[in-house]
Amino acid sequence: MHRGQSLRITCSIAGLMIAALLIALGGLYWAASKTDQSMIRYERGLLRNALEVERERVAKEIETFAVNDAAYLHAHANFDRFWVEHRISQRLATATNDTLVAIMAPDHSLRYIAGTGTYSAETIVSPGLAHSLRRMMDNVQGEYERTVASDGAGGTTFAPDYRKHIQAIYDSAFEIIDTRLAFVTVMAIVPVNDTTRLIAGPPSVVINARRIDMASLHRIGNLNRLSNLTFEGAATGDTMPPSTLPLYNGSSRPIGWLSWTPSRHGTSMLDEASPMMVLAMLVLLILAVGVLRHTHVSTVRLAFSEALARHRALHDDLSQLPNRQLFSRRLSEALETVGVEGELVGLIYVDLDYFKEVNDTLGHQAGDELIKAVARRLQSAIGPGDLVSRISGDEFALLVTGRTDPATIIDVCRTIEATIAKPFSIDEQWLHSSCSMGLVIADSDTHAPAELLRRADIALYRAKAEGRSRYVLFQESMGDEIRLSQQMERELRQALEEDQFELLYQPQVSADGRTTLGVEALIRWRHPEKGLLTPYHFMSIVERSDLIWQVGAWVIRTACRDGHAWPDLSVAVNVSPAQIRHPEFARVLHLILQEEAFDPRRFEVEVTESVVMDHIESAARIFESLRHIGVRIALDDFGTGYSSLSYLRRFAFDKFKIDRSFITAVESEPEAAAIVHTLVALADALGMKVTAEGIETEGQHRFVQASGCDQLQGYLFSRPVTAEEITARLDVERSHADLTASDTAMARSYG
Repeated sequence: MHRGQSLRITCSIAGLMIAALLIALGGLYWAASKTDQSMIRYERGLLRNALEVERERVAKEIETFAVNDAAYLHAHANFDRFWVEHRISQRLATATNDTLVAIMAPDHSLRYIAGTGTYSAETIVSPGLAHSLRRMMDNVQGEYERTVASDGAGGTTFAPDYRKHIQAIYDSAFEIIDTRLAFVTVMAIVPVNDTTRLIAGPPSVVINARRIDMASLHRIGNLNRLSNLTFEGAATGDTMPPSTLPLYNGSSRPIGWLSWTPSRHGTSMLDEASPMMVLAMLVLLILAVGVLRHTHVSTVRLAFSEALARHRALHDDLSQLPNRQLFSRRLSEALETVGVEGELVGLIYVDLDYFKEVNDTLGHQAGDELIKAVARRLQSAIGPGDLVSRISGDEFALLVTGRTDPATIIDVCRTIEATIAKPFSIDEQWLHSSCSMGLVIADSDTHAPAELLRRADIALYRAKAEGRSRYVLFQESMGDEIRLSQQMERELRQALEEDQFELLYQPQVSADGRTTLGVEALIRWRHPEKGLLTPYHFMSIVERSDLIWQVGAWVIRTACRDGHAWPDLSVAVNVSPAQIRHPEFARVLHLILQEEAFDPRRFEVEVTESVVMDHIESAARIFESLRHIGVRIALDDFGTGYSSLSYLRRFAFDKFKIDRSFITAVESEPEAAAIVHTLVALADALGMKVTAEGIETEGQHRFVQASGCDQLQGYLFSRPVTAEEITARLDVERSHADLTASDTAMARSYG
């Protein structure tokens, strides 16, 4: 059996490794392809720039002839054929390729033409070239008209834009001349001296055409490290290869393209890496088999497991900072030294501002990364004898010791404020954050850790109330808030003595809404002056004091006593984080269930996600104890916190409750409906029951019923009511059931 299971595990892991390696290989192929494409784009840019440089170089050569006072006089104003022929013959004498030079009058008539090699006077009148030349001459003459200016005496002068660092007015393009590639430039003949009076009308132009042979292409390719640079003429239906640059003539029509052999760095890398990938796959498979065969040996040789367990018990899993338990211990130790040689102890509560928005907009993974980054910065802001602890989700506590001047403790707050204000790099983006801080400095009259924590909490509350992103030092003037808290605590103790608390119950019904399956106990305080108060108004004070144990025990005991009247119903009780963290909670609960003779299988403990995520190890131990006595565990408000699949599997809750925020939105938001369907499917896969909370409309009822929820809860079925009203409700349900059974029996008898 074990061998078969080991083989299945080995095959599964081997399959996963093969899949991972195949994915990695596919990714490598993809990366190689992207690299090759990027290289082609880069080389195309190089070639485009090289052609532009060549264009400007040719223009500079022609500029020495065309932009010249003498040329303007002899080649335009008073055409001197002898002068033109002399100058052009000098230029043609140095030409290495087929070259053609022509002078065109303003009306596009040919004044002079000369050429070398295969170029002749007939070349310029070829149909394709003639059309392009007309377009280019029109462009040049149009640009010329925009550069002339009035001289104030009825004439015009040449006024080029010197900001462009060039006086020449020209246009250039590639052309096909005698089936070969050529570079044609048309440039206006203009004077150098901008005071020269111009002849009205368009200018004459000089036309230069020179063939681009293979030697020229090789020269351009070698300069830009482009192998085998060649020209290919375009034919109808031809498709350009990837490593090409299209060329256009003066009429903006494609005439072909330049192609080259691209540098395939990505493919080369892939060719070199592929054998190693295959070898790595084989090695990993062999190692996987070996590791799996010796798994049982490695598990018993984890010598550091006990030390690791101790570390985890005293440290936060996410930030690796000391947790609340270790912080409380260190705080108690530090307070024993207050006043010795003038030593002070400072306690700073740090709370990240608007942390929930980070989770809501960027996701919980980004929020976790931000928590870890903040933890590192807080550690860098304190001294060697100080302590940073993560108290809850986005709340930290700092213990500052070894100071004799209060100003140095306040300086720590300023350092933290500046440190947190610096941007955080989270998931390749920058986040800006801030924090609110409450500071209290212990003196010789204040040695109680609980009192210090309360004062720091009050100072933190004041910092948030004043607009966040600041620190507040606790002052005695804030004692009014403490006194109000203490007054309410006294009233709560009196409420326990005078039995002012009440339990209401909200039914949890079947999917069709007709049958009550359980109830949730909800505490209320009937205040003699303020009326009926919900937990929102007093539970925070209860949890901060030792009253949580007395109030919690009263709720459990009362729910058990009332629950005896409903033997077929489960009874659910919300348990606060302060209760569930206590190692004696399971034992106390078991004792109450025994004293009240209440079946543990009918009792359900509801906890929130924060209880689980903030105290994973202690929660695991408590849950194990609760299951041992037979109590069921439900996860309340699922979906509003971390909603981690890993802890759902680890803690194996009996049931989770979908938060009302999703139910409220199912009729208007498709995303919420999809989430509810997913949560129900998740519960089914994990073998858990699902309760949908906050159902208030028939539409919501029909949706969650169709989705497969096991239990429903909300004002549509009943508000929280007294135990007597629950009993009356059950009586009505039984009457309806009896009547339905009677009708069914009668129908069968007549049938």
